Amino acid sequence: MLAVKHPLRGVGVRPFLQPRLAPSLISRARGPSATTALGLRFAATVPPPPPTGPPPPSNPPPPASNPPPAADPPKDEVPEHTEHPADHEHTDAHVPEGYDEGSAGQVQREHCSVFISQVLPIRLGSWDPRPWVASWYEGALLAELVNITNDLKGRHAFKVESWEVARKDGGVFCHFSYVPPALDQLPRKAFDHDFHTPEEAIPDPVSPSALFLPLFIEAAHKHGGWPTWIGPWWSSLLDGTGINRRASACSNEAGHYLFSGDLAPPKGADGHVPELRGWQRTAGAGRVWMVRGRQWTEDMNRFPSARLRVEFDGPDVSQEVLYTLFRPYGRIHDIAPPTPVPAGQLRSALVTFRRISTAVNANNALHGFNTHIKSADYEGRRSDAPLTRLRIYFERPLKAHYFRDWVSNHPRIALPVLAFLIGMFSYTFFDPIREFFVKARIEGMWNLEQYPTVQFIKDNIVMPVKNTLWPAKARRWKRNVDDLGRASFRDRVEAERNVERWLTEFPSTFIVVTGPPGSGKHDLVDRVLKDEKKPNLVIDCAEIGKAKSDTALVDGLASQTGYWPVFSFLQSINGLIDLASMGLIGQKSGFSTPADQQMRNILDIVASALKEVSSHAREKRASEQQHQRDEINLAADRERQQRLIEQGIWHDGRLDCVAGNGIMSELGFGIEQPSELDVVGAAPLMGSTAPIAGEAVPPTGVSIAFDKEVTAATQVAKAEEEVDSDAELIKTLPVVVLRNFAFKPARGELWNVMAEWGASLIENKVAHVIVVGEGSVASKTLTAALPSKPLNQVNLSDADDYNALEFVREKLSTDGHQVELTAEETADVAKLGGRMVDLELLVYKVRSGQSLSTAVEDIVLRNAVEIRKTAFGDDSDEAKALPWTRAQAWKIVSALAKQPELSYAQLLSEFPFKGADTCLKAMEEHGLIFITAGTGGRTCPAMVRPGKPVFRESFRSLVDEPIFHAMCQIEYNAAVTKKAEADIADYEAELAKLKSITSDGDHLGVAAAGWFGAGSPIHQRAQYLAESLGKSMDKIRKAEADSAEQIKAFTLDGKKRK
Repeated sequence: MLAVKHPLRGVGVRPFLQPRLAPSLISRARGPSATTALGLRFAATVPPPPPTGPPPPSNPPPPASNPPPAADPPKDEVPEHTEHPADHEHTDAHVPEGYDEGSAGQVQREHCSVFISQVLPIRLGSWDPRPWVASWYEGALLAELVNITNDLKGRHAFKVESWEVARKDGGVFCHFSYVPPALDQLPRKAFDHDFHTPEEAIPDPVSPSALFLPLFIEAAHKHGGWPTWIGPWWSSLLDGTGINRRASACSNEAGHYLFSGDLAPPKGADGHVPELRGWQRTAGAGRVWMVRGRQWTEDMNRFPSARLRVEFDGPDVSQEVLYTLFRPYGRIHDIAPPTPVPAGQLRSALVTFRRISTAVNANNALHGFNTHIKSADYEGRRSDAPLTRLRIYFERPLKAHYFRDWVSNHPRIALPVLAFLIGMFSYTFFDPIREFFVKARIEGMWNLEQYPTVQFIKDNIVMPVKNTLWPAKARRWKRNVDDLGRASFRDRVEAERNVERWLTEFPSTFIVVTGPPGSGKHDLVDRVLKDEKKPNLVIDCAEIGKAKSDTALVDGLASQTGYWPVFSFLQSINGLIDLASMGLIGQKSGFSTPADQQMRNILDIVASALKEVSSHAREKRASEQQHQRDEINLAADRERQQRLIEQGIWHDGRLDCVAGNGIMSELGFGIEQPSELDVVGAAPLMGSTAPIAGEAVPPTGVSIAFDKEVTAATQVAKAEEEVDSDAELIKTLPVVVLRNFAFKPARGELWNVMAEWGASLIENKVAHVIVVGEGSVASKTLTAALPSKPLNQVNLSDADDYNALEFVREKLSTDGHQVELTAEETADVAKLGGRMVDLELLVYKVRSGQSLSTAVEDIVLRNAVEIRKTAFGDDSDEAKALPWTRAQAWKIVSALAKQPELSYAQLLSEFPFKGADTCLKAMEEHGLIFITAGTGGRTCPAMVRPGKPVFRESFRSLVDEPIFHAMCQIEYNAAVTKKAEADIADYEAELAKLKSITSDGDHLGVAAAGWFGAGSPIHQRAQYLAESLGKSMDKIRKAEADSAEQIKAFTLDGKKRK
C-alpha cells in the first residue's frame, strides 16, 4: 500500500482517506510501507540524503503531477486505529551542540508519542452514528493538526514520524522523534522548595514531556486551539475550560491547592513563570497527553467507559500511586482496591473517573507503564525498587446479567416494583392508544361509506353501473333474507315505538328485546339505531361465548370492542412468573390477572371511550346550534341594516377613516350610533294626507321595520328556548347493543361481567344499553345486576302463518316466476310455524330436490329426535343428570301435543310440577318450552308454549309413536303410583297417631258417628284422611290399569292404541 503525502505539511495520509480530503491536499505517493502484525501501522519511508545547501523552506511547492492513488480497502475493514507516515523533512533553527546536517545519520534520535484527545467523537457503542458523521471531516482535522505541529520544527530536531487515528477513542496519536539537548544548553528554571510541589522537581529536564508539552500547547494556542469534529466554537470551549487556563490549572487539576500566602511565584533567569507545573509537566494538559506507556492498538468491540480495570503485572500498586498516576487526566470518582482472584489470574483495581473522556486519556497514556508500587519509591525514583507493569482495559459500567442477578437476589423488592412499572407503562402509554381505537370503532372512523366522498361515488357511479349491468329484474330472486322480519314488523310497530321512546329518555334500566330465533329482534334494533343516528357499539356475545380458554375469551371481547393492542399471550408468561414467585417469596407477585379482571379492565377502557364519544358529540351539536343562532342573528342584523338604509340613517363606519371620529367630524357620527329616534317624521303609507288628530294612525315604514326586528328577535328567543339541555344531552348519548346475550352457558363470569358493566353505564348515565336475547336467562342475569329497577322489555314472537307462507313462496320463486302452493303444501308449511331457521331449512331442502311435504316431514322428524334426546336422555344414567324427571318431560310433551299452550299457574298446581318451578325454568333454558308473560304490562309468567312452533308437530309425532308412548306412559304411571303410595303412607301414619290419642276410639266417635263424636275435630280429620287415602288408591288402580294396557304395545302383534 502506498502512502500519500500532504504537500503543504509534509505529512503522509492513507490512500483510503483521499475521497475525504480536498484534491489540493493530496500530492504524491511515497515508497512502499511495511505493516505491523495487525496490518494497521505504516512506517515512514527512508528519505534521500539531505542537501548541503541552505535548508529547504518549511512549505515546499507542490509537485507538477500526482501519481494515481492506490485502491481503497473495503469499507467494512476500516480499522479503528490508522497510522499515517510522515517524511523526514526538518528545518532546525536551534539544534544541540555537535549536531549538523552531515552527521544526521550518526546522531541518535529519541522517539516519543503524544495523544491528542477529542478530535473525533468517542464511540460509545456499535449503534453510535457520530463516528460515521465525523469521518467525513477526518482529512480536514488531520490537516489542521499537521499545521499545528509544523510550528514545532526547528526545536530539538523535532520531526513527525506518523499520525495514527484512534477512531474508537476519538483521538489522534502523533508519533515524533527528536534529538535530546545537552544538559548545559538547557535554560535554568527557578525552583523554590517552599513554593513548588515535589512533583515539579521530578521530571527530567531532557524528557520529552518537559521539552515538548509546552511547545504543543503554545502552538495549539496560536492556531486557535486543537481542532475537533464539532467545530471551532467547541474547540475553543474545550481549551478554555481545560488545563490551558495556566493560572489556575496547577492547583485545580491536581486536586489540592497549595496556599503560598504573600509569596510571589519564583521566576527564571528569563523572567518567565513556569506554565506547566506538577503533574502537568509529566502527563500533559488540556487535550494533549504524553504517552508514558506502550500503546496497544486493537479494534475489538470494547468501547470506552468511565471505569478502568488496571491489572498489575507484578506486585500490587498502592492507591496513593494509582491516584498520583491517574489524577492528572481528570477527576477520579473512586478507586477500588484489588480483590482476591483465582490462581493464575492477575489482580486488578478499578479506577472510576467522572467522565469518559478522562478515562480514555488515561488509558491511552498509561497502558503498559512500569511504575513503583509504593508512593515513597515513586517520589524518590528508586532504581532498586520493584516495578509493576500496568495493563489498563475499559470496564463495562453495567456487567452482563447484572439486572438479572439483582432481580434474582432481591425478588421481594424487584417483582412488585417491576409489576408496578409495567402497569404504569401500560396505563400511560397503551391505554390512550386503546381508547383511540375503541372511539374509532364507535364513531365509525374506519367505515368508508359514511364519508361524503365515498357516498357520492357509490350513489353516482357504482350504483348506476350496477343497475346497468345487473337489472333489477335479473336480481329480483336475490331478495334479502330479512324479508320475513320486515313483513312481521308490520304487526310490531308498538314494540319499535317503545324502544324509540326509551332511547329518548335518560337511561334508567336495561332495554331488553327477547324473542326466538328468526323473530326479527335484531332487525328491530338495527332499524331503530339507523333512525336514531346515534353513535353505537354492537357487541356480539355469541362470538365471545365460543371461547374455549381464558385467552380466547379476552381476545374475543377485545375484538368485539375494538380494543387494541392486547397482549393476551403474556398471561401464560405471567402465570409462570407467579408460580416462580410462590416458590421464591411464598406469595404471588401480581403479574397474573384473572380472566374476569382482564375483561373488566377492557370494559373500563370502553366506558372511558364512550364518555369521550358522548362529549365529542355534545360539543359538535353545541357548535351546530351556535352556528344556527349566529345565522339567525346575522339575518336579523341584515334586515335591520336594510331598514336603516331605506330610512337614510345608516352609517358606514368606514367613512370614519376618512373624516375622523368625534363631534367635529364633517362626515362622521361620533361615538353614538344612529337609531329610529333620529328620524324627524315618517311618511304615512296610506295616501299623502296626514291623519286627523284622534284618528287611527296607519302603519308606517318605521313601525313595520320595528315589527320585523321584533319578529327576528322572537325567532332567536324561540330557537334558544327550544334548545333543551337535557334533551340535547340525551341525543348525544351513545347506544351499546349486546347481541345474543346469555344464549348459552359461557366460560367464566362472562355474562355477570357484561351485565355489571352495562348496569354501571346506565347508573352513570353514560350510554343506553340494549340487550338482545332469546330466553329468560338474559332477564334473570340483568335483574341480578340491576335489582332495584324493572327492565324495559319487549317480547317478540314468531311470524304468523301468512307471513311465513309468503316468505316460502318468495324464496322458492325464481326468475320472476311466482310459485303457487297447493292447499296440502300450505298446510305442511303451517306445521313449521313462523320460525326463520326452520323455514330457511325447508327452502334449502326443496331447492335440493325434495318435495315440500317430504321436507316438512323430515324437519319434524329431526326435531322429534332432538326433543327425545334433550328431554328424556339416551339412557337412565343420562336421565338422572337432567334437571327434571322423565315424568315431567312426558307431561309437557303429551299436554302440548293436544293444545297450543298451557297455563303456567295450573302446571305448578298439579303433579308432577307441583312446587317445581325450577324445572320449568330449566326446560326453557334448554329450548323445550317458551314461557310468555301476561298482557297489559304484566311481567309474571302466564303461558307455556313449545320452544319452537315446529315442536308442536314433533310432540304429536312422539305421542303417536306406540312404543315410545307406552314406555313414557308406563314410567309416568310408575311415578304417579309412587307418589300415591307415599301419600297413603303419610295418611296411614297420621291415622295411627289419631288413634293413639285415645285408647277408646268409639268413645270419641271416630269409628262410628254419634251425637257426641260426630262434630269432633279428630273425627273430621280422620274422615279427610280416609277420603284422601281413597283417592290415592283410585289413582293407583287407574295407573296400574293404564300400565297394563300400555304393555300390550310391546308385543309383536300388538294393535295400535285406540
